[in-house]
Amino acid sequence: MQRRNFLLSSAAGAMSGPAVLAKRGNNDRIGVAVIGVGTRGIYLLQEFQKIPDVEVRLICDLYDGHLKRAKESCRNTKAQVTKDWQEAVSSPDVEVIVIATPDFWHAPMTVAAAQNRKDIYVEKGWCLNLEQAKQMRAAVRDNNVMMQLGHQYNSFPSFHRARDMYREGKIGRVPLVRTYIDRTMLKWPQWKFYGTYSVHEPPADASPETIDWKRFTANTTKRPFDVERFFNWRNWWEYSNGIAGDLMSHSWDSVNMVLEMGIPEACYTQGNLYYWTKAQEVPDMWHVLFDYPKQRLAVTFNCNFHNRHVGELTQYLGRDGTLDVSSRFCRYYRSEWADEDKPNAARRTTGDPDYSFRPEDLTVTTHQQDLVDSVRSRRRPRCHEDRAFEEAATIFMSVESFRRGRKVRWDSTKEEVI
Repeated sequence: MQRRNFLLSSAAGAMSGPAVLAKRGNNDRIGVAVIGVGTRGIYLLQEFQKIPDVEVRLICDLYDGHLKRAKESCRNTKAQVTKDWQEAVSSPDVEVIVIATPDFWHAPMTVAAAQNRKDIYVEKGWCLNLEQAKQMRAAVRDNNVMMQLGHQYNSFPSFHRARDMYREGKIGRVPLVRTYIDRTMLKWPQWKFYGTYSVHEPPADASPETIDWKRFTANTTKRPFDVERFFNWRNWWEYSNGIAGDLMSHSWDSVNMVLEMGIPEACYTQGNLYYWTKAQEVPDMWHVLFDYPKQRLAVTFNCNFHNRHVGELTQYLGRDGTLDVSSRFCRYYRSEWADEDKPNAARRTTGDPDYSFRPEDLTVTTHQQDLVDSVRSRRRPRCHEDRAFEEAATIFMSVESFRRGRKVRWDSTKEEVI
């Protein structure tokens, strides 16, 4: 058994408890622990504490600066602060665990939280490999806990409207979906930020005295202290699945929300370091074809970190129309040939949309509120463990295709990549 998998199984098993969750009353106050309060975690802390009858009771991070900032942001002045994540998942004062750590810590923390009968909000990507995904899914199911994966597009009005229009048949049958995420910053690589997205230099006090490096590396290779690896962990395969586990997972999951196509039958990935060649280990460009021949569907993903002309966009190219969707809009275009069989009809062009949805036109509860509603009702949230497993398998297929240099396929019986 590999050491990482041993840590995953033994840490979780050692902390499992006999408690059984009951349906919560609407007036019960829910205690939350947030593990990881860096760039994403501090936002989640603030969002959860906005929800009525939810209280952040425990804050966990490995860097003193993050703990100080989170404590100052926390409305509960009595919130406990710790660097020990095991203390967080076993606390009797906490019902919900929020996990916003680097990806390589998601699996052991999720399994341990589930075995302690805690409901869970965990950031994407769900984990690093299929073995972890299977253990996480089993832990959530076996312990009957609610789990929300942090794909917040599931709670954005524009994506809900896209799903409605697709189900209503507005664009007809859809053989192709194209997704794009092109990003870059003025003079910094995409993932070079420290504690917040607008800070591009490490904190002056970041050192072995203020960062618990031993705990950070407890689940991976032991290395000398490295401030860049601590803050910019997405740049290394050791801690993440690169673009696939970050931006691609968001785009693909949003399409899965709309079409419900599931894990690809086959996948081919092309990627490499083309521009930021000295800034990171993982590729800065990632192009993927997800193939669903039985569904007569292809889904593509294209990403670069040197140009943002296209930005972020998903296009549903149906036979009867097209949807352009992002977090900010959902636009519908009738097919350009729709009126060609009508006498004297003017030829349509791809100009203004025939319909443009505004997010304020539809109210959807936040991703965090959706989990809290699930905690109270015991019905599964929008991005539950089955959706999370599909995401994890798809990420791993893309990474494996890149590593093997060929198309890979999904064995749905064995749940393996071949």
